[in-house]
Amino acid sequence: MSDETTRADTDPAPPVPQGAVRLTVLGGDPAFSQALRRGGARLDDAEPGPKQASAALLAQFHYGLASARAGALGDVRLIAQLIAAARGEAQPVFWPQPDGTLVDAARPEVDPAGLPDLATATAYRQAHLTALARLLAEAETLVLPLGTPALLADPDGGQVFPRPPAALLAPDWPEARTTARDLDAGFARLRAGLQALNPALRLCLIVLPAPPGARAETRASHALLAARAADWARGTAQLRHDPVLDALVGRLLAPGGEADADRLASLVVRLCGGADLLDLVAGAAPDADTPDAATGRKRRAKDPERRARRKARAEARGKTAKVMCEDELLEAFSK
Repeated sequence: MSDETTRADTDPAPPVPQGAVRLTVLGGDPAFSQALRRGGARLDDAEPGPKQASAALLAQFHYGLASARAGALGDVRLIAQLIAAARGEAQPVFWPQPDGTLVDAARPEVDPAGLPDLATATAYRQAHLTALARLLAEAETLVLPLGTPALLADPDGGQVFPRPPAALLAPDWPEARTTARDLDAGFARLRAGLQALNPALRLCLIVLPAPPGARAETRASHALLAARAADWARGTAQLRHDPVLDALVGRLLAPGGEADADRLASLVVRLCGGADLLDLVAGAAPDADTPDAATGRKRRAKDPERRARRKARAEARGKTAKVMCEDELLEAFSK
């Protein structure tokens, strides 16, 4: 994790206002979760860090960067495997390191130093999965930031795992494919797992922008993911995906940030929480007493009765004109 990211993620967030939107976030850019907090969201936290640790140390080990210490995730197949593991349907996979430690293959970036032995690693992962299962069972709205991370495919077990940092030793497995069929199968498994844990859970998918300077293949994978997410949203109850929200999040996370990032973050939070974009636009209409920016004059409030009277006069003028026209035509043909 870079120094810039650590600083951004450890800056104190403003107090959460009463009645804030409650959200659960799994994975994604840590800056996204921090922006949601700044926008007024109350983010669930299944694995709070030790109180005596510094903010920088907590961020290094992924405490508080999302609602659970599950790593960056980003791929529906990874999230589906995580949910299956939380339900006890998958065995943990650990990668042995040259120094004798073990690394959790499902989240290698979370504890890059590894764990000393199999018993410790197994207990450590089980505690994570227990906290995650409780989180998902009690969540109201689950936000899943999606992308196209590089994944390794286990040729024997059929599972996929995130490519680990360069300092870690991983098996020589091939890179996983990303096709429409693979994504659809992963999403179907993800959705079934969430339904089993929490049938009332609302799901919000956000397709993050491709990294700056990404290769053509990466941009094509992002376009495929966005298309599949739109199709899933059309055919799935309690699921939202809006390309406008994707674009707003992209602006929020862009290098340099927005001039008014807090207002943008607040808008993103409300949309993630289920607000309709058209309602938010309608609610932002200028007040009648606010001067017009171009003329400096106050806007005149619209009077429904006055509008009805004007419409009636216009219709009367139209009928009179029509009668006059018909009389003139009859007179012309009679000559």
